[in-house]
Amino acid sequence: MLVRLWYRFVKFAFRRFYNEFAWTYDSVSRAVSRGRWHHWQRAALPQLRGNRVLELAFGTGNLLWDMATDGYQCVGIDLSPYMARITAKKFRRRGREAPICQARAQHLPFSDMAFDSLVATFPDYFILDPVAQGEMARVLVPGGRLLIVDGGHILKEDLWSRILNWAFGITVSPRAREQARKPFADPRFVIERRAVLDEWSAVGLVVAIKKAG
Repeated sequence: MLVRLWYRFVKFAFRRFYNEFAWTYDSVSRAVSRGRWHHWQRAALPQLRGNRVLELAFGTGNLLWDMATDGYQCVGIDLSPYMARITAKKFRRRGREAPICQARAQHLPFSDMAFDSLVATFPDYFILDPVAQGEMARVLVPGGRLLIVDGGHILKEDLWSRILNWAFGITVSPRAREQARKPFADPRFVIERRAVLDEWSAVGLVVAIKKAG
């Protein structure tokens, strides 16, 4: 009972974090990752295929900006109007319009096979939803890739790093952790799981490839 209540509280807190308190997202994510958050997000970039990229839940738009400036024909969706405003402001400050829209992963407003790659970094529970996975498969070309970055871990052994790793662990429910290890419900995907390491951190990367035909 107490465990269930705890994870309900965590979900409630994260909803507030992604909405009313979205203005704290960049500073908090840097603090809890010891400055590695954006580096972890960028772990997806070497695995992108093709030029047309959709980012699911773009957050404050840092990776979306990276992809736009790298020349990708990219667009981002997010359900949070707060995140959308922050991202739009970042792009405007840099002289560009943000290629974003407000939408759910369970109902993507794009045509079939509209994208070569999809990317989601530290996604919410939508990534486990079979309906959302079906939509992701629908908008990907055969052979296209869905890239999921999640599970950041600091390899240093100092006290602060151990505290941060512990904090990451207690915010993920056992059910979500178990589901994340399973293959996608949608049979159109072939799943590869990798770890991307640097000198003192690691992050998980799921490469889900849509089957041809």
